[in-house]
Amino acid sequence: MHRLTDFSLRRPWLTLGGLLALTAVLGFGIPRVEPAFGFRVLLGEGHPAIVALDRMVEEFSGGYPIQIAWECGRGLPCQTVFDEASLLMADALTREILVLPNVTSVVGPANSVILVASDDGITARYFVEGGARAEDFRVLARRVLQDPFWLDDLISADGRAGVIVVQPADGRPQADLELTDGIDDLLEPFRDQGFRFHLMGDAPETVSAGRALAESTNTLIPVLALVISLTLYVLTRSWQQALTAMASMGLALLWTLGLLGWLGWPQDGMLEVLAPLVVIVGVCDAVHLLSAYAEARRRKADLSVQGALRVAARDVSPACLMTTLTSALAFASFTASDLDTFFRFGVVLPAGVLACFLLTFSLLPVVIGLLPPEPDSARGGADIWQPVISSIVETASRRAAPLLIGVFVCLSVFGYGWAVYLRADTDWMEAFGESSDVVQAISFTEASLGGSETLELDIALPPGVQIEAPETLSSLARFSDGLSDLEHLSDPESILGLIRQINRVLHEDRIEYDRFGASISENAELIELIAFDAPETLGRWLSLDRSRLRISMNSRMVAKGPREKALDEVMRRAQRDLPGDWHVQVTGEFAIHRDWIRDVQATQFRSFPIAFAIVFLLVSAFLRSWRLGLAAMVPTLLPVVVVLGAMGWVGMPLDVARAMIAAVVIGIGVDDAIHLLSQYAYRRNAGATIHEAMSGALHQTGRAIVTTSLALALGFLTLMMSAWQTVASFGFFVAIAITGGLVATLLVLPALIFGLTEVE
Repeated sequence: MHRLTDFSLRRPWLTLGGLLALTAVLGFGIPRVEPAFGFRVLLGEGHPAIVALDRMVEEFSGGYPIQIAWECGRGLPCQTVFDEASLLMADALTREILVLPNVTSVVGPANSVILVASDDGITARYFVEGGARAEDFRVLARRVLQDPFWLDDLISADGRAGVIVVQPADGRPQADLELTDGIDDLLEPFRDQGFRFHLMGDAPETVSAGRALAESTNTLIPVLALVISLTLYVLTRSWQQALTAMASMGLALLWTLGLLGWLGWPQDGMLEVLAPLVVIVGVCDAVHLLSAYAEARRRKADLSVQGALRVAARDVSPACLMTTLTSALAFASFTASDLDTFFRFGVVLPAGVLACFLLTFSLLPVVIGLLPPEPDSARGGADIWQPVISSIVETASRRAAPLLIGVFVCLSVFGYGWAVYLRADTDWMEAFGESSDVVQAISFTEASLGGSETLELDIALPPGVQIEAPETLSSLARFSDGLSDLEHLSDPESILGLIRQINRVLHEDRIEYDRFGASISENAELIELIAFDAPETLGRWLSLDRSRLRISMNSRMVAKGPREKALDEVMRRAQRDLPGDWHVQVTGEFAIHRDWIRDVQATQFRSFPIAFAIVFLLVSAFLRSWRLGLAAMVPTLLPVVVVLGAMGWVGMPLDVARAMIAAVVIGIGVDDAIHLLSQYAYRRNAGATIHEAMSGALHQTGRAIVTTSLALALGFLTLMMSAWQTVASFGFFVAIAITGGLVATLLVLPALIFGLTEVE
């Protein structure tokens, strides 16, 4: 790449013009970048979990509804959900939401049907009739407080919390944003009246949390820019060079976002951290170029600015090209994931890293060359650095055996913790932060209504099997009743409960009639009564052709282990209690969350070995020695194993962000070893001894290695300002790993080289 720098310095205005044209083209893509949140955008439209959910939503209008819960009690406009103020509010809000775009249905205490006996059989009643509260609302209240289709779905057992359930027409990210904002606007007048609302469901939760993440990311970017600018200034003693380097990174970020827009991809929660990652990772090449530039001016005081830049580019560009490729390809390992969000991350972030490299060796030297020359104020740095390097080389040489034994022990102990105890899980309560509106809504819902997630079973009957047949209903009842004792899941709701309820209502609520009919015709009549008086209620549980039915259960948010155990037990009981030709499909938040966690773990298992293999092969080819390539991987692998192993030992799980730690650290952590070993190999080939070559390499690259590692660590530490705790912990652990990698590069890598009997 030194030829690119040479061309840019010889044709500065042509270079600037070309970069400006490319910026204009990519810049037009930025307005096309839209935020998008939720499991649909994270998993992808073609993911089996999303396909199963869409299939059920299309048939039953169920799956990922938006739940609007409100409180009644002391200091609030209502004491119970059945108070007139509460019911009239729910009625008005239900009507207003129904006219919003992308809404299929709205069900709440005001408009949900209550089936009661009448002279004609059954009658559909409502709490709000003719715009007013029903006169016999107390009688209706006693009935619904015993109705499983109301309890914990529309009202709490104590009657102090109510829920309006909104079913979106589709799960497109843009529709989620518009519907969430529309509902929030409609709630505002009622908030002014004193009502307190909590929004639940995939759309409001992810939109709220995603916006909080975006806002915190926008806040931390200036802090990140300041931290890295100060680091660059400490290295260069030049605000011109520091700000020029940051401007180059900013332009690379603009290109990256423009590419995202041209690809037509949304900026999901994962890509909200794209901006800080591009700046943090991309600035490393600038550090090495500016360090080599200062060294060139220090060695030859009469060398021109352009001449020093050419010398610097020639010295560091091969190693910088290799470190850029290792980082980009390590990040590209995420394209092996089954999750769309990781795939997009694995395409766009490498493009941003490559853009930083291109601008570092074109725009950065051009601007420095055009600016007025500055005196070299860092001439004393070499004198300070000299004894430090000598001490490092002496320690690595004399303590090689203890250092390598310590490395082996760490790899063994922490490797065991990683392999045996580290697991994938996602605690959204932790991820969003305790103070977020999402966590408060989840806490209220689980405390008042019992569950914040649903497990849906979509059961397809084979041709010829009639839902009205007593043997069909008996099989379903045996299966459904057997699910009632499952831990973490509520009692199942289905068409079975409706049939039993109608039969009991028709017989003056006598308990002995809480059963199915004894014949096909009797059950068919009961179903027809429901279809006539409450068609929407029937449609939630039974398909139009009556070949598919839905069973629904609620659950609190639980960890991966209990979640998988519950789902496995559901399928085991389906195989035991249902005929073999019936097809059972699990979906809903409870099941999708399981699939998400499983694929996050699979991503980590795939990305790490792919990244490790790619980086090892590239480094070995660059250094022309597989032994040096393997040696370079040791100080890179060591902090990864220690960090992930420690997480395993203490029981901290991998979530969506922490699953990236291994591949990210492998990609950027090896950079220090590449720069050090490239100088070492050059000196060995020139005839230097092992100690002379290592000492010379450390003197040449040590200052830049320390600076880049500190810049990376400080940059990742700024992610701790993020509103998402998962992003904050990702930044913390990567910073720790990079710092550990720096220490390992300065001490373990030389010790490893000295300890080898043969070094190529």
